[in-house]
Amino acid sequence: TTRPVIMGTHGMVTSGHYLASRIGLCVLEQGGNAVDAGAAMGFALSVLEPHLYGIGGEVPILLYLAGERRVVSQSGQGPAPRAATIDWFKAHGIDVIPGDGLLAAVVPSAVDTWIEALSRFGTMRLGQVLDYAIELAEQGFPMYERLHSAIRKSEDRFRAEWPTSTKVFLPDNRAPEVGELFRQIDLAQTFRRLIQAEHRELRQGRQEALQAARDDFYKGEIAESIVHFSRENAFPDASGRRNRGLLAKEDLLNYSARLEEPVTVRYHGYDVYKCSPWTQGPVFLEQLNLLEGYDLSSLKHNSPGYIHLLTEAAKLAFADRERWYGDPAFVSVPLDVLLSKEYAIERRRLI
Repeated sequence: TTRPVIMGTHGMVTSGHYLASRIGLCVLEQGGNAVDAGAAMGFALSVLEPHLYGIGGEVPILLYLAGERRVVSQSGQGPAPRAATIDWFKAHGIDVIPGDGLLAAVVPSAVDTWIEALSRFGTMRLGQVLDYAIELAEQGFPMYERLHSAIRKSEDRFRAEWPTSTKVFLPDNRAPEVGELFRQIDLAQTFRRLIQAEHRELRQGRQEALQAARDDFYKGEIAESIVHFSRENAFPDASGRRNRGLLAKEDLLNYSARLEEPVTVRYHGYDVYKCSPWTQGPVFLEQLNLLEGYDLSSLKHNSPGYIHLLTEAAKLAFADRERWYGDPAFVSVPLDVLLSKEYAIERRRLI
């Protein structure tokens, strides 16, 4: 009742922050396509939502190619460093890879993934889609409640353990209040470096210029800075000790996002797509297979029976995630079984 139905004739975008959505719509209005708009919003969100996502993170992408009437997936998940072997963790007495600190760091994939998407499926230059993020980072945007709250929750840890994060997120040694302009000058400078690298190669063509920007991040001074920070700093993590990172320059040098077929199931006449099990996306597809055997419409929405059914289906699907999922580039995941209707019938008996 509080949200209107939005309709349009030219295009539509959505994101986690209204300023990013505004940027995506601006790109469409300037003649960009959906991938141009998505890349612009993706880079903008790394500025606007640093508590959720950054250019050091991952970008799983699903694309519908209207001209070919097919869906493709782009694997924007960087792998673990080559040095992060099971033997290394065992030798250092670590049973579970910490969820925080530098040992958890994988190869940063967002920059390569967005540039690759632009190169394959977009129409604009990197500078055209990055200008918006640069303006947000340099000029600032109004601090909002969710980001303010996230910074406040990490404030003590920043001061005690992460001095560079303190510099960024605690200007004037405090969390910016809601409504204050929040700037990220160093991030803007990183983005500007990429545009400068692109500009130097524009005479060679759009693809070559995009590749130059990508190489500046993964082969140049930015890559060296990432590796140096990872190797030369030791921070506390969930293992209870201070650990240095394992990223090496070769890890960044050899990385590239993969274009692959998505996984899919058919649910009541609809084809539903997800990225492969290097994400947890197929969990949702398993849940749909399980729920397809029930008449959900006969259950009152959010009734005890309805919630029980959805919860039990989720538990079964997530149990399969824990047992079987991994990056198909490194492990064999039996998706043909896990997403089969026959397997759903078998698992459904456990509800």
